Amino acid sequence: MAVIRQLICVLLFTFVVCEEQSKVVNTKFGKYEGSLADNGLCYKFLGIRYATPVKFRAPTPVPPFSGIYKADTATVVCPQFPTHDPLAAPSDTEDCLVLNVFTPSFLNSTLPVMVYIHGGEFGIGSGSPIFYGPEYLITHGVVVVTLNYRLNAYGFLNLGIPEAPGNAGLKDIRAALRWIQDNIAYFNGDPENVTVFGQGSGGLAAIYLTLSNSTRGLFHRVISESGSPFGTESFDRSPLNTASQVAKSLSLNTLDPYELLNVYSETSINKIEEAIEKQMNAKSVFLPSKEKVFKDEEPFLTDTPYNIISKKTKSFNPVPILTGLNIVEGLTAILDYNTITSQIFRIQNGDYSAIDHRNLIIPEDEKEDFRELIVDTYFSNTTDEEIVIGGLINLSTDFSYVGPMSLFTELYSNSSKTDMFTYVFSYVGTRNLGRMLTNSSLAATANRDELYYIFELERLSLPLDENDARMITFMTTMWTNFAKFGSPTPDTSNGEWLPYPYHLAIDLEPQYVAPLTPDRANFWRLLFYKYGVD
Repeated sequence: MAVIRQLICVLLFTFVVCEEQSKVVNTKFGKYEGSLADNGLCYKFLGIRYATPVKFRAPTPVPPFSGIYKADTATVVCPQFPTHDPLAAPSDTEDCLVLNVFTPSFLNSTLPVMVYIHGGEFGIGSGSPIFYGPEYLITHGVVVVTLNYRLNAYGFLNLGIPEAPGNAGLKDIRAALRWIQDNIAYFNGDPENVTVFGQGSGGLAAIYLTLSNSTRGLFHRVISESGSPFGTESFDRSPLNTASQVAKSLSLNTLDPYELLNVYSETSINKIEEAIEKQMNAKSVFLPSKEKVFKDEEPFLTDTPYNIISKKTKSFNPVPILTGLNIVEGLTAILDYNTITSQIFRIQNGDYSAIDHRNLIIPEDEKEDFRELIVDTYFSNTTDEEIVIGGLINLSTDFSYVGPMSLFTELYSNSSKTDMFTYVFSYVGTRNLGRMLTNSSLAATANRDELYYIFELERLSLPLDENDARMITFMTTMWTNFAKFGSPTPDTSNGEWLPYPYHLAIDLEPQYVAPLTPDRANFWRLLFYKYGVD
């Protein structure tokens, strides 16, 4: 295994030139000192502050500084609650808006830039290199940037008032992209060739960048792994109600926005995180939402995603995109122990409100019929626990991923006329993180299964065999080709990845496949058009 790792680390190169152990870069804000990675492939500049957080609002730019900042802090994490997720860590540090720059040591020319946005359902996670090691991408001659953005209440509290207008986390990402435009050239990055990519809510955040006029010109391509703006954990239609619901765990029962602002401002971070942790689907309690426009706050999202894309509003900012799914994305829903056990218990006891979805607004007089339809479709027997679990996995797969992705790809392609490439990741190897965490024996891929064929995970040692190495080479070549050229296969002599409506199955022997479960996708779509469209 060690030999395979070494071969991957020197992919495309016959030797690594001896380099200085540190490097100082002079930017518009000041000088940063980075260090040479242990494998010699890149210089890493860690923990660079790109903005200063303002509670619940858009951040402000960082001031210039004198001297040399030693950029070696790899463990900055934004506030989040404790969880067993290996891609997260508890934190109460609000001053967390940092990014990490990795620039190849073996090239001294202007290179494409790939900016990674981490997932975690907008509630947990970090862009730290202990979670996302960039060496596989670096070998292809790109500059890689990973970043933090504010999460849960601190990133997405929307009370409809100037003091808490919503989407602070998305505004953080916008601020990071502005920093990159101003400074990445000093790290050999090309500000005119920036690809934003992410997984899960990170991939969704990358898509949200195309729905805001305020981000125009800050990026040029998007790669979204398992992200769609129409899923159940993608958008909050009633953010004030969400804030009120969580506040009940803080002994406040009100819908008054200023009373809520006071409790969220004055309560300690740890207490806020404890209140969030008690909620159903705790990671995705606070989400992106539609903003009111206020004089002293640059908005990010001023309409629903559906309206922005389908009506081609002035906020729509389309770019070429590469996007796709795993086969059974909803399998990882069982990892949320508190939520899945509560749902099982409620369903088995006839409380079908456990299957309601917040992105569908069901009239009160139709809720019973809606719930019965879902039960009849997904649960052949509500007394058998295994059948209930299987139904919840399929329901999550269809309502959070397959249906929403089907609608998104169709709308985006029809509305933008830009290139779109779609995939289904079907390779089952030893580094499929979702399958590992769920201990799955299914011959199918789960959410996050593709992730560590692009990155290395320092926090958790993952296996690696010869086929995994081939998949890493294939994935990183396609991803970096798209970043460099706008096509995963710029040289078609060895085969071509055809754009949408073709769907490429990513496996050791890639082939074109039909869309995932089109009947179930259409079932979701009918419900979305009836209950999810304004």
